Amino acid sequence: MQAAIEQRVCIHCGTPFRPTAHRPDFCCTGCQFVHDLIARNGLGQFYDLQEGGVPPVQSLVFQKRDYGWLEELARDSTGTLKLDVQGLSCIGCAWLIEKLFSRQPGALAIHVDPTLGQLALRWQPGVFEVVAFARELQSFGYLVGPPGKSAAPASRALTLRLGLCAALALNTMLFTLPRYLGMSSDFEFAPLFQRLTLILGTLSFLIGGSYFFIRTWRSLRQGVLHIDLPISLGLLAAYAGSVFAWTRGAHGFVYFDFVSTFTFLMLAGRWLQQKAVERNRHQLLAAQAEPPPVRLASGEQVPVVRLAPGDVFSVAPGQVVPVLARLCSEGATLGMEWISGEGEAASARRGRLVPAGAMNCSPSAIELEAREPWADSLLAKLLRITPAGAARDPGLERFLRAYIGVVLGLAAAGFCGWWVATGALLPALQVLISVLVVSCPCASGVALPLCRDLATSRMRQLGVFIRDGELWAKLDRVRKILFDKTGTLTLEALSLLNPGVLRLLRTEERATLLAMVQDSLHPVSGCLREQLLAEHVEPASAGLVSESVGFGLEMEQDGGTWRLGRAEWAAPGTDGDCIFSRDGEPLAAFRFGEEARDDAREELATLRASGCEVFILSGDRRAKVDAMADRLHLPREHCFGELSPEEKAGRVRQIDARDTLYLGDGANDSLAFDAAWISGTPAIDRGLLEQKAGFYFLGRGLNGVRVLLATAALRRRTALAVVAFALTYNTVAVVLCLAGRMSPLLAAILMPASSLVSLAIVFAGFRRRPTG
Repeated sequence: MQAAIEQRVCIHCGTPFRPTAHRPDFCCTGCQFVHDLIARNGLGQFYDLQEGGVPPVQSLVFQKRDYGWLEELARDSTGTLKLDVQGLSCIGCAWLIEKLFSRQPGALAIHVDPTLGQLALRWQPGVFEVVAFARELQSFGYLVGPPGKSAAPASRALTLRLGLCAALALNTMLFTLPRYLGMSSDFEFAPLFQRLTLILGTLSFLIGGSYFFIRTWRSLRQGVLHIDLPISLGLLAAYAGSVFAWTRGAHGFVYFDFVSTFTFLMLAGRWLQQKAVERNRHQLLAAQAEPPPVRLASGEQVPVVRLAPGDVFSVAPGQVVPVLARLCSEGATLGMEWISGEGEAASARRGRLVPAGAMNCSPSAIELEAREPWADSLLAKLLRITPAGAARDPGLERFLRAYIGVVLGLAAAGFCGWWVATGALLPALQVLISVLVVSCPCASGVALPLCRDLATSRMRQLGVFIRDGELWAKLDRVRKILFDKTGTLTLEALSLLNPGVLRLLRTEERATLLAMVQDSLHPVSGCLREQLLAEHVEPASAGLVSESVGFGLEMEQDGGTWRLGRAEWAAPGTDGDCIFSRDGEPLAAFRFGEEARDDAREELATLRASGCEVFILSGDRRAKVDAMADRLHLPREHCFGELSPEEKAGRVRQIDARDTLYLGDGANDSLAFDAAWISGTPAIDRGLLEQKAGFYFLGRGLNGVRVLLATAALRRRTALAVVAFALTYNTVAVVLCLAGRMSPLLAAILMPASSLVSLAIVFAGFRRRPTG
């Protein structure tokens, strides 16, 4: 059994996969194609510069893409342009893109930013071809898109705060250290040092502390107890008490060094967390808020929001129909996978109602008459990104509520007890401040964000990218996992079930076949194009390719009639899903079907064995869903087919008890994403659900889901160990405070020491491999 599930690592991207007889070294045909291209161009140094692998290429390099938007941008520019890039992951990617750019005529300068997924170009107008460069990048697995409109990264502002607070903390300690080493108060520079520590501590308090104060105030206004609240309380107590002691000349009760050091450490933990989230969010191109403009029959190009019932408009090949419309053209081939989950293309004749979201797979534009405005379109509802509300973690809020109550109660009791016992204000005030200072939760401010960061980084190395910062807390509740079928349990595109047939064709026959499918958007054509390009077949000089709607493609070439399509049309009397023929004589019979992800059966069995319930929710035909359920050994009563997007969302709400994880890849999953407790998606080039998902994953397998849940459990165990240490430390520290044994020097030592121990616990915890 173990031999049957043997895995290898893809030579190009480093993704684990199951080898097949026709592809033993690569996880997909895309990786094989790009690897061969890199080798032929003498760019093998790319693999030496890789940092932990790159995303799998999949079918990206074989897809026909419209770069009209890029032509317009280049035409309106003055030889400079900034673009978003999908596929950037390391310094090796930046090096490869720079090398490809330098080979282009008219190339002047390029800057590649893998962290933000962007590149900036400068070229010589009239010489450099921007679209040709974009197509070459696509052939190497990088997809360019229009520059995103997202705001500047939050970590950029944090970086400035962090740098300033680091300098302030070092200088505060520099001027505080002489007092700890025995400097007397009558030393001539002692008053200067004391004023400098006041100034530096105040600057740290204002520059760094304001970050936590603002966030705390916002969360309290929303009725949420945030992790920044105890941090803010500790900083306020230490600073206010230090200023009071400084004005009284009681410099032994001053904590300005603590204020500066603690502020820097808290900001460092938050910066690490923010960088991890941003690094993952910039892996894919940003989502498109709505379909591109459409051209009316009058020739005017208008945005889809201006479409009105009765308008006649055209949809270009490869574009989606934005609203429910009636087909005015004689016929069309429509792809329904994106909207219904149905992987096969459908034929339509004049007069048929075409649903919003259908893709035009015809070789030319089609005309339609709108039957509804954009606002009422199902596609508009699916593309709508639901604003996230205030993220809340009830468990953390309960912990903070109890923690703050206990600490404030102990501090108040210590203050009253010492004031009654001694009658002196300053010693009582020192007990109050020291309790609030040394019990401030370093673990929650530094170690727990690092815990999330390490978990996120571990998943990133395995091809799972976390977008939602609150995902880890939610994962602990997951008990039900719901899968879409097409593109999630199966691979995104149709699969050629008998690829060996292509190798039986003669060279000129394969070249002619590639010429026929080169520009076709039909799923069958895309599958054949991918297989042929992976073998580096060069297309023949094509004649005129025409499509017979509902039957297939036809081309006149070399005195013969070549056809690819239905058997009764391409080669009457022949059986098969799709026949390639010349003059009615069959040359090859292709069989196509859905291919389940490599490890689907084993991974689903493992998830069920761990106590999770597994469901399939699909818009595909019931018979195909039942067949997939049987193949994956799932009970049919947990598998539902022929569901509309609204029915999918309703089924999720029926199943969900704040414990569902939904995985889907198409627009028809969008409403279900909104209804599920957590959502995830395979990383594909459509760029819609990646913006709504809590995470997305790469590769051909589903093992990332299991490892994600196992890593969440490891993070939870490590976090509990950190909290256990924090409670032990705080108990000991508070006892010392209440006994009057806590001095500013001891507080300045214990606070960073406890942080270091907390960090050591986190690193030790993540040295273990997650079980599951």
